[in-house]
Amino acid sequence: YAPWTAVVPPRLQHEGESKDAPNIFAIIRQGDLLVHHPYDSFAASTEQLLKEAAEDARVLAIKQTLYRTSDDSPIVKALIRAAEKGKQVAVLVEVSARFDEANNIEWAQILETAGVHVTYGLVGLKTHTKATLIVRSEGDRIRTYCHIGTGNYNPKTARLYTDLGLLTCRPELGRDLVNLFHFLTGYAPGQRYEQVLVAPDY
Repeated sequence: YAPWTAVVPPRLQHEGESKDAPNIFAIIRQGDLLVHHPYDSFAASTEQLLKEAAEDARVLAIKQTLYRTSDDSPIVKALIRAAEKGKQVAVLVEVSARFDEANNIEWAQILETAGVHVTYGLVGLKTHTKATLIVRSEGDRIRTYCHIGTGNYNPKTARLYTDLGLLTCRPELGRDLVNLFHFLTGYAPGQRYEQVLVAPDY
């Protein structure tokens, strides 16, 4: 087969190219964005969301699950950058990801050193979900932005594997991810969800 070069989704093609161009948060506010990897660029969508969130002064918090990532992960670098800029960053690192145990433990230690709140999964369960929650202050309100996907936060495998990712700011999904991360980080067991189906209950 001929090599495939991922394309930038049409709604993201002019994102950030000038000071008047909408940023990724404004684009997501216009409506949900579904990306299909490897055909849609991971770097221009999911990765860009994390990079902008790390630099955006309005972003208060970032929470993410990490199952597998690359050796030189721009995702982890963005999370570290966010923590260095004073944002609340919490990451669940799944240390029982098959064949990636040592790599994930190393990333977890690096994240902790940078000031990220790291948890290591739930006893007896493997956390295979791929989810990101971004909390942003906008005027007199707080808005949540979410990424929910089927693929790992790994820019290398995102060029090879077929996966879907949803970028959204729908409040009901934001509430569900807030509750999910409360559960995953140990703050509040027994959460209820409006839209998402969370194992092992479903």
